[in-house]
Amino acid sequence: MRDETTFVERLHRDLREVRWPEPAEIRARARRRSRRTALTAAVAVLVVVSGSAVTVGEWAGRKDAVPAPMTAATVVPPTTAAPTEIPQDALLAPADLPLRTGVQLGEAGLMEPVRVDPVLESCGRERGVPSAAPTSRYSRSQTLLWAPVSPVARGPALTQDVYRVHPGQGRLVFGLVGLLLNACAEWQLTKSTLFGGSPVATTQTHRWETPISGFAGEESVMLRHVSLPSRLRANGKVAAADEAVEVTMVVRVGDLVTVVALSPGTLQDTTAGTRPGGLSYADLQTLGRTAARRMCASANPGC
Repeated sequence: MRDETTFVERLHRDLREVRWPEPAEIRARARRRSRRTALTAAVAVLVVVSGSAVTVGEWAGRKDAVPAPMTAATVVPPTTAAPTEIPQDALLAPADLPLRTGVQLGEAGLMEPVRVDPVLESCGRERGVPSAAPTSRYSRSQTLLWAPVSPVARGPALTQDVYRVHPGQGRLVFGLVGLLLNACAEWQLTKSTLFGGSPVATTQTHRWETPISGFAGEESVMLRHVSLPSRLRANGKVAAADEAVEVTMVVRVGDLVTVVALSPGTLQDTTAGTRPGGLSYADLQTLGRTAARRMCASANPGC
């Protein structure tokens, strides 16, 4: 009886010295555990199923053998690190641009398809280019607006998407870009445009080329997209002065691929020549290398 009393007293004393985590800490641990479980459950199931199939196959071929029991050591963890979300530091910062930008908008996503140029992709669909763009594991996007924000809609100064793709799929993005450029060096888009207050059928010629490649990261390409003025299909007259030059850069570092699209107002290059105060192609190459450096710490493998 004395031994039981001593044990109970010691148990009470030890419990008083235990540090119980705060409720917020408990909830945080639960969220982290849930995320880890979601990321590893599929891998663990596949490994267990594969291990079971091999064991059953061997057992069927050897009637006198006794299958080894499944243990924790049977499930071999993957050799590569689990994919992680993309931190904000992996994106360009407003200070990286030699332009005055103000508001920074952003969002994160899961299982998003890698998008390079929606208009170029539309041309590819029309001309039968098979879509091989991979679906990302994680993504993070941002839009940098002009500063000060003008009441006249000028569009964003820059948009950027960073995608974390499966190992080896980053090269698919550049392969797809090559296919699209081969099929869509020039494309006429038919659309409806307001002309004289009424919608009319128009055509707009789009052209793409790659003035520079291999300037940043492990792979990189710069797309120059020229949109000529929309013209009436009936007589060829100019219906809208919507000509523009846009540049999109695609850069890969490890399993991270970024797509940086710059609006016409940011560039020196225009359909009529050069515009003072805009970014030159040398500036764009520097920006692409900065984007690659930003991704280095978060890429797998890193720089």
